[in-house]
Amino acid sequence: MTIPEPQDNRYAATIGFFDGVHLGHVHLLSQLKDIAAERGLKSMAITFPEHPRQILQSDYRPRLLSTPQDKMRQLEQTGIDYCFPLHFTSALAAMDARSFMTDFLQKRLGVSTLLVGHDHHFGHDTNLNIDDYKRIGHEIGMEVIPASAYLYEGSPISSSRIRRELVSGNVKQANEMLGYRYTISGTVIHGLQNGRKMGFPTANLGPYCEFMQIPADGVYAALATVDGETWPAMLNIGFRPTFEGKARTIEAHLLDFDRDIYFHELSLEFVEFLRPERRFSSPQELASQLEADRNKVRQTL
Repeated sequence: MTIPEPQDNRYAATIGFFDGVHLGHVHLLSQLKDIAAERGLKSMAITFPEHPRQILQSDYRPRLLSTPQDKMRQLEQTGIDYCFPLHFTSALAAMDARSFMTDFLQKRLGVSTLLVGHDHHFGHDTNLNIDDYKRIGHEIGMEVIPASAYLYEGSPISSSRIRRELVSGNVKQANEMLGYRYTISGTVIHGLQNGRKMGFPTANLGPYCEFMQIPADGVYAALATVDGETWPAMLNIGFRPTFEGKARTIEAHLLDFDRDIYFHELSLEFVEFLRPERRFSSPQELASQLEADRNKVRQTL
C-alpha cells in the first residue's frame, strides 16, 4: 500500500484514528471500498500516526489498542487501495472543516467522495454535524456520505468501548469487537524469578509501546508466540501482592516450555480472564492456586 500522489477527483476517502482497526473500522472501510468501486475511484483511508490529543495536550498519555506500525499493517489487510498517514499538527488543528475539505482533501489529495464515520468530526469547529459536511461538500463539489455504524449487542463498536472492556477484564467481549485476540508484544526482560522458585518460571514482558492499553490485573489464559512458535500460557498482570510487589508486571508462564528466551520478542494474545489477582498467605498457597490456574488454562486452550 503506497501513499498516493495528488490527482484531482480520483479518490473516495474516509478519515479516522483507526485505533485497533476493529470490526467497526472494517465495516466502515468495506463501505468505502464499495462506494469507490461504484464510482470508479480508488479507496483511501486517512489516518493519524499519533493521537491528535498528544499534539494538543503535551501531557496526554493515550491508551492504544494497536501500535502505529500494527495499525498500518492491519489497515493494509482490509484491502483498501491507499493509506495516507496524516501527521496532526497545531496548524491542522486550527483549520476549520471547510478549509480542510477544500484545501487538503480536495486540492491536495484529490478526494471527490468523502465517507464520514457515524461519530467522526474534523476541523476545529467540532459543533458541525453530517448535514453541515454535506452542505459544505455540495458547495465545493465534493460528495459527502454518512457511514452506517457496526453494532455489537445493540450499540456501535468504538475503540473507547473496547478499552473499557479490557480494563474490566472482559477480554472475550473485547476480542469479539476487535475481530481478533487482543495482543501485546515486547521483549522478555529479567524479573525477580519468584515464579521459577515455585516451579512456575515466567517470561516478563517489556512492551514495545508504552501507550498500549493493559487489561485488568488478574490471571488470564493466553497464547504466547516466541521464535515463530505459539504456546498456551498462563498470564498474570499485577503487583504480585504475595511478594509485596511495588511495580506492575506482565508475566507469562508458557506451558510445557523450558527455554532461555531473555531479550527475545514475545507476543501475548489474551484469550480468557480466569480470576482477579489477590494476596495469598504463603508462597505454598499461591503455588497451589497456580497449579489450579494452569489446569484451567489447559482446559480453556
